[in-house]
Amino acid sequence: MRLISLLIKIFLIINFIFISKLSANSFQNLSIPNSIEFKLNNYEYNRYLRRGMSAYVDSEINGGKGNIKKKYKKWVNGNIILGDKSIKAKVRIMGDWKDHLRLPLTSLKVKIQDDSYYGVTRFNLYLPHTRKSENEVFWSLMLSYLKFPVLYTRMIDVNFNGNRYRAIFQEDSTKEFLERNYITETVILKKNDFGFYLNKFENDIYDKNFSSSFVIDNNNFLKHDISSFIVSEAIAYASDKKFKERVLREEFYVKIMKDYSKHGLHDINRKFIYLPFKKMFIPLYYDGNIEFPPNKADCNKRIDKKVLDSFKKNYLILTNKKLSPIQVCVFEDVYSQYLEVKNDNVGYKFFKQDSVYKDKYYNIKEKIISFLINNPQKKSQVSKSIIYTFLYNNDYHRCFYNISTKTISKCEKINFENYSKFISQSGSKINLDNFSAFPINLGSFDKNIPLVELLDDTKKEFVLEDEVTYLFINKKIKNESIKFIFKNSKSKLIINGTFQNINFYFDKEFEDTVIKNSNIRYDKNLLTGCVNFIDSKFNNINITGKNMSCEDSVNIKNSNGVINNISIENSLYDAVDLDFSNLQIKSLNINDAKNDCVDFSFGNYDIIKVVANRCGDKGLSVGEKSKANLQNVLITESKIGVASKDSSITTIDQIFMNQMEVCLSAYKKKKEFNGSTMRVKKLKCNNFYKKINKDNFSNIFVENEI
Repeated sequence: MRLISLLIKIFLIINFIFISKLSANSFQNLSIPNSIEFKLNNYEYNRYLRRGMSAYVDSEINGGKGNIKKKYKKWVNGNIILGDKSIKAKVRIMGDWKDHLRLPLTSLKVKIQDDSYYGVTRFNLYLPHTRKSENEVFWSLMLSYLKFPVLYTRMIDVNFNGNRYRAIFQEDSTKEFLERNYITETVILKKNDFGFYLNKFENDIYDKNFSSSFVIDNNNFLKHDISSFIVSEAIAYASDKKFKERVLREEFYVKIMKDYSKHGLHDINRKFIYLPFKKMFIPLYYDGNIEFPPNKADCNKRIDKKVLDSFKKNYLILTNKKLSPIQVCVFEDVYSQYLEVKNDNVGYKFFKQDSVYKDKYYNIKEKIISFLINNPQKKSQVSKSIIYTFLYNNDYHRCFYNISTKTISKCEKINFENYSKFISQSGSKINLDNFSAFPINLGSFDKNIPLVELLDDTKKEFVLEDEVTYLFINKKIKNESIKFIFKNSKSKLIINGTFQNINFYFDKEFEDTVIKNSNIRYDKNLLTGCVNFIDSKFNNINITGKNMSCEDSVNIKNSNGVINNISIENSLYDAVDLDFSNLQIKSLNINDAKNDCVDFSFGNYDIIKVVANRCGDKGLSVGEKSKANLQNVLITESKIGVASKDSSITTIDQIFMNQMEVCLSAYKKKKEFNGSTMRVKKLKCNNFYKKINKDNFSNIFVENEI
């Protein structure tokens, strides 16, 4: 028993180390080469050159004052050359100011078409002087060592239609970036920089309030009403007077940025990743314009030599240069500060209720709501107004605020498409007679489903009967059995903490409601599971559930440790979804899932025994760079036995299947990934339509077939 206990402890330690390294590794786990080649045909290349020349001339005349206007930032078609292969891409001029123009060269924004460039779908190529050259790489890499999500950044040699130069490669803030940092796709906010610059030179009526409004940075997140609600909620919380309390390690981040990267703290350079289920933000570094003091005192901070050596090695790979003495000094200084506050990075705080503070737009919100209630038909038009957009009573609106009278003059409903343009900066100015205006985004006036904490430590059974998200945070209980009964179809449960020798039971007492023709997997808190284990650590726990009717009966996310058994019966959709985790599961028993029985993504999973019966789609779905080691597997009466996809590696000791359409499948589904590999030592599959199905990107190896 002592040996088993010791082995478990070792396993948990390994898991902890793995999780603690995720942020740093996420920066380094791309394999972007140190050179890139673009080829544009003559027509497209000339279009690019003409826009560059026009932008340069226009920035010097007609009051341009050096800024690059939006009309010159239009896409042209080209190809990225990879040996005998070419990848279709779109490119355009990027940057706000003339320093991004060194004709025939410019800073570039690149968008890959129907493929990816080594796992990246959108990226920027900055002329080095616009981002302080290697210092930008240094700072980005260092932040990854401080466990902040950071956009992958490196120096790269560029061949752009025969023009050879050095540039800074930096990925864009996309879904792929978030997932590589073990974050489910969510909204990233930024300040309204486009409107700020144009307004600065054309109309100075908004003062600093305008530049302080937020918009979405990753526009592709805006897919439907649920995602627009999440964006609107994020904007509302970001406008709160106590917004900074919701930002993870904000005090530490601001401190080090003030020391060396003040430019990155300017309003229009701040970006934030929003976590809806926690009502929290994570700072995302952008455009720091790094400044190192020529003579740095107190340069002998003691940090682990292995950490410094690792940093030196990675910096050399990314820049082809050694760290300078001042860079070593700065790294030691910042990292030593991080060691003093790193415990702040262990888990994120859950904000269990909506803000009680008055936000900075409180007065204008009161005026707008009063107008909507008392003047539903009034639509007088004025020439000079501040335009506000917002979400209210599940409808999208815009209201016009008369600058002279300081009253609301007109409100109207707008559709999702127009609202999306306003909160994504993709729309243009609104013309009012001889006056052009940009909207200020107020976000959501509606309340989200709140987090309600289950506080009673003595209870062994909880009844969930309200349309809320319940939060169960471990109070160091162990050796207990806890049951949760769902009596409301819109109730959700988040479980967070460290759990040892605990039995969890779940059931429901209401009729299922099937949502037809819906591709929306998550709710307004970005939750997919009825039961959601988030940021948890396990030591020999058991999870038993039945009759769940969410997208996932159980979702385990960003967690690690040892689970003894998971048993799920009668799931209306997926039974178990494992994301961004490192888990050992001794036994999985799944029966009657209308969709997949078990989904694995972005993690490492070691499963000793699996029994999956009557899975509507896949018995086991291993995807998104997962590694799944399965020892003994039994799957019956399912559409697909095991699917390995999207850069995943699946190994199976022995598997037995019966009554399958397809026994084993391996393929590439998403453009940012490669194919997949599956290795099976012993296979037996009876009563199937097709035994093995794979695409040209993937491989399936079977050693012994019975």
